[in-house]
Amino acid sequence: MQNKIEEFLDYLYECEMSPNTIQSYKYSVKQYFSRYSEITKKNMIDFKKYLIENKTATTAGLRIVTMNKYCDWIGKPDCKVKAVKSQKKFFIDNIPDDEDYQKVLEYTKKHNEKYYWMIRFLAGTGMRISELLSVTKKDLQRGFIEIHSKGKERRIIIPKSLAEESANYFSQRKEEEYLFYSRLGNKMNERGVNSCFKYIAEQTGVKKEVLHPHAFRHYFAKKMLKATNNDISLVSSYLGHSNIATTAIYTMTSRKEQEEQLNQNMTW
Repeated sequence: MQNKIEEFLDYLYECEMSPNTIQSYKYSVKQYFSRYSEITKKNMIDFKKYLIENKTATTAGLRIVTMNKYCDWIGKPDCKVKAVKSQKKFFIDNIPDDEDYQKVLEYTKKHNEKYYWMIRFLAGTGMRISELLSVTKKDLQRGFIEIHSKGKERRIIIPKSLAEESANYFSQRKEEEYLFYSRLGNKMNERGVNSCFKYIAEQTGVKKEVLHPHAFRHYFAKKMLKATNNDISLVSSYLGHSNIATTAIYTMTSRKEQEEQLNQNMTW
């Protein structure tokens, strides 16, 4: 079975899916086969029932999308099940607010300057963590990084002010070197960054749900939309979204903001 899963992952790679997406698909398939020995309609329905009862609607939906694709790949389309529907959200939560952001900056500036600059770059460019870990000194000097994924090329701009402020910290880096390394001098990985984020959350009192992998990318999107009077096309370009509807979610207010606006404006 392991060989079959690896073949499926190779197929996804040939479809030019991103490494993160492939990793997610790998987890979904392994989760299925940890419960069932074969693909059948009955097993697929039972797996869907298990996901709905034990996972969020979003997670359940992603797992089913994966397994339906796997069914197509092995030539068993009749075993596919209907997609998991989730209620559309009219708010967006789990994004750091300005207070959270300042708490994190103050703590890291004092205790771990490397993470201080990592957070500054994430919040100042809208990069994904995987993209940030690929930035070199040369990219910093020229003011942008070029990302190649799924046959597309994306240019991420590094603000001049950020480059100038961080110049002293990165002064010892050579052009071809990455900006951020692990304590052992190796290229950092996302797992290590996420673990450190959890630790920072504990030390600062910021909710762990807020300091998730895309936390400061989301923060960048919200701040940039506000600064550009909701210019969704521009911000979508910064974030590298292929669908502008993906960017539009950041125009929604959080539940907390909705409550505050209602309490402030309810005068009748």
